[in-house]
Amino acid sequence: MNNFSLYISLIIFISTIILSDVKAQVKNNFELLQEISVENIKIKNNTHQNSKIKRNIKHKKQSQLNLNDSILNLFDVDIDLALGDVSLDATWGDPVVSPQIRCNKASNLFGPVRHNADGSIRWHRGFDYYAPKGTPIMSVGEGVISLIQENHPGYGLCILITHKRPKKTYYSFYAHLSSVSVKYGQKVQRGTVIGRSGTTGNANNLSGKEEHLHFEYRTSPKHGAKKQANPNAILKTKFYSADPKNKWQSNVNVVRSNSLSF
Repeated sequence: MNNFSLYISLIIFISTIILSDVKAQVKNNFELLQEISVENIKIKNNTHQNSKIKRNIKHKKQSQLNLNDSILNLFDVDIDLALGDVSLDATWGDPVVSPQIRCNKASNLFGPVRHNADGSIRWHRGFDYYAPKGTPIMSVGEGVISLIQENHPGYGLCILITHKRPKKTYYSFYAHLSSVSVKYGQKVQRGTVIGRSGTTGNANNLSGKEEHLHFEYRTSPKHGAKKQANPNAILKTKFYSADPKNKWQSNVNVVRSNSLSF
């Protein structure tokens, strides 16, 4: 074997070792991220327990993850914002045929409507629609399927739709589904059935009147961006708290109004 062939063989051998190490590191990081994410979701409303677990998670992330890794890498996926064309259709619908807010409680609306165990305010970032398992779920407007994600620890089986309009891009998000009837990149119209409701994600222990569709209107597609806005900005049927000044929205009913467009 001449020197050149030996040199090439050596490069291939070293490259194989490096790639094997990279794959092993990626696998280890993926498993660690999954473990951390599940731990984070399972934290209970206990102040001392929360502090201890959060410290452990922080220490674990700092000591074991590479700097380029993030807790969001596993579940906060990239969205192809180039999907779809601009639509001139300014009308919006509802994600279910007969929209009702879960248990008719204002705490299932959007905003600072919920409380933690210590009484502090907790935001709810969408509308929870009453939807028994198997209820048809519809796109609220013309757009393109930009995300179909399975097994998110919080959202379960979920779909995100990009709605491009002349002056603004909207994102509608549908969570806790049991099945999906669309494909990534598929163009949908207002009223297109995109899947069926379910109890996936953190809704897996709910039944009866608590079964629901979690719906969000977003100004950014990413889960962790906290760029949700009030769904009333786009939905046909709009829901409001009957007493928005009440500190305990879990004790307040909702009122509704209809509009043909936003």
